[in-house]
Amino acid sequence: MRFWLAFAIAVLGFAQAVPEPDIADIFYRVDGDKLVSLERQAAALQSGAHGFIVMSMKSSAEFPGGKSPVRFKSGEPLTFVVRSIFPVGAIDPNTIYYLRKLNEKKKTRELIMMSGSATPFGASTKVTPSSGVLPVEFSKYGEHSLKAITAALPPGEYAFGKQGGAAFCFGVD
Repeated sequence: MRFWLAFAIAVLGFAQAVPEPDIADIFYRVDGDKLVSLERQAAALQSGAHGFIVMSMKSSAEFPGGKSPVRFKSGEPLTFVVRSIFPVGAIDPNTIYYLRKLNEKKKTRELIMMSGSATPFGASTKVTPSSGVLPVEFSKYGEHSLKAITAALPPGEYAFGKQGGAAFCFGVD
């Protein structure tokens, strides 16, 4: 049976060009017939407030380095692969994984998690978990993985990830 399966794959071209990742929840860029690792980063959570009488507040996730060492060209859609811990097709991947544009600073890249203001008369905060999430088209890839295709991204810094997990960063030039 294995011989016939291998024969059908070789002759009829049923095999996918790039193998599935071995480890779940790690994002790779598909580049021809190989997987390119993205920059794995753990966020440092920062919070701060400033002002007198009228205060401004902000909480953000910051990633070290002003730019990711992993770079791609702008003007073309990008294809990524991630092995899912959930059975493929059991849940909408857009509820688990996200792609966000990061704000560039001199020595860090940041993702704003909460903003707010306070006065002597009251305070308000705004937490927007879906703020800055970019559209990604997910489809099944192999037995256990998902293929994620983005539109052409403008130059900047980006991160793939899931809520509360590591971020997989890359830049577009």
